[in-house]
Amino acid sequence: MKTSVVTILSAITAAGSAMAADPFPYDPGMSGEVYTASTLRGSIGLRYWYSQGSNEFNGALGTANAENVTGHTAEVFGILEDISTRTSAKTMVGFGKNSNGDQTWVGLESNDWNTTNLGYVLLDGGWEVAKFAGGKGRIKALVGYHYLSDKTSATYFGTQKRAMMNKWHALRLGVAADGELSDRIGWSIDAAAVPWSYNQFDDGFNTLESEYTYGFEADAALNVALTSNWDIGVGGRYWWLHSEYELDQDQTYQRYGLLIESKYKF
Repeated sequence: MKTSVVTILSAITAAGSAMAADPFPYDPGMSGEVYTASTLRGSIGLRYWYSQGSNEFNGALGTANAENVTGHTAEVFGILEDISTRTSAKTMVGFGKNSNGDQTWVGLESNDWNTTNLGYVLLDGGWEVAKFAGGKGRIKALVGYHYLSDKTSATYFGTQKRAMMNKWHALRLGVAADGELSDRIGWSIDAAAVPWSYNQFDDGFNTLESEYTYGFEADAALNVALTSNWDIGVGGRYWWLHSEYELDQDQTYQRYGLLIESKYKF
């Protein structure tokens, strides 16, 4: 009897140890399924963009120029990649203010500056086309969409306000690349041509639609890994867009500046 009790207690102890080690043991023979690690990788983060801009509008309807326009923008961005298909998606949403600048209208200088809005949404899809530097660097082709809204505002002769408001809907075609300089330092760059864009110009008196618009956009960044999941970085950005209107009217817009970012990788 004593021997039977010892045997039963030993069996219970062994079973308990097995269950403690793995309470839900997986038997691939029961379902035929094989679990693998996720092929999705990505990051999400915040950026601050300090920028300078200009907007020159010239032609039969007159001239309106804004220069030394200072912008402060907060931006949320995210990147998602599927390493099995070598495809990726990127989005950026930014909203900020133009805090000051110089503006002229048909040769008259503004006597005031009103803080105005700056906003944009960018969506890019990409696919890896090549690797280099022993697989530490990648080159991607990209296609995307860019919405940009920018307004400059000034007051003339005390009470009369004149404004320049632009809204672009742009197609982006370009390349992107990223890589590693060391275990903790990485870099990235993308450059895109704008072969076409719809641009609407509104000065409060006239609303014009561009006959065609083209341009160029580029971003670059250098990142440092503080932990395995958290990076901080610094970089730059440049946007240039040129529009043609009726009545021999044309417009050249540009904005460039410093980027500071913090992102979480997963």
